[in-house]
Amino acid sequence: MRRIDTHRLRLALTLMAVVSVLPPVGSWLMQTMLTQMLVQIPLVFFAAAGWGARQPAWIGTGWLRWNAQGAPGLLSATFCLAYWMTPIALDHAAADSLWEAAKVVSLVAVGWFSGISWQLASTVARIFYLGNMVWMSITAGMLYQEFPQRLCNAYLWDDQSLTGEALVGASIVFVIGWMIRHAALTARLP
Repeated sequence: MRRIDTHRLRLALTLMAVVSVLPPVGSWLMQTMLTQMLVQIPLVFFAAAGWGARQPAWIGTGWLRWNAQGAPGLLSATFCLAYWMTPIALDHAAADSLWEAAKVVSLVAVGWFSGISWQLASTVARIFYLGNMVWMSITAGMLYQEFPQRLCNAYLWDDQSLTGEALVGASIVFVIGWMIRHAALTARLP
């Protein structure tokens, strides 16, 4: 099996992330809650994380000492991603270009630092933060599905329910994929 060229993959992901925030694609993705939460936000975050993971030492020893084991960087990413899952944040980003810009800048910043933090984190810390994000996504997805009223003013209730179902489904697929990948990597070790 041919090894994936991570530099080309990183460039492709970055190109897709840039296209996802620029008009007309950015405007199109913002029209539905589903595409904003499950396409645009992850693309921007993971593209920045890919570049952050490339050279973890560029920041300096002071920041690396503060970010021991990657915990502060991963925790800040958790808080930022949790914020952009809230209905009020989605509404503001859909209605105001300054909020949309703030979303992109914050996702790039925490994506970059979580990429660095991921390299510093132990396997236990990685599992903890991934588990936390998955659990948070499943919980938000269930709330979006089950809440009888529309939570986001910018999106219809049907879009909210569909987004909830997709969040739960994507979280489950992510966990299964990560477990398969982790098992495959572990099986290769001597």
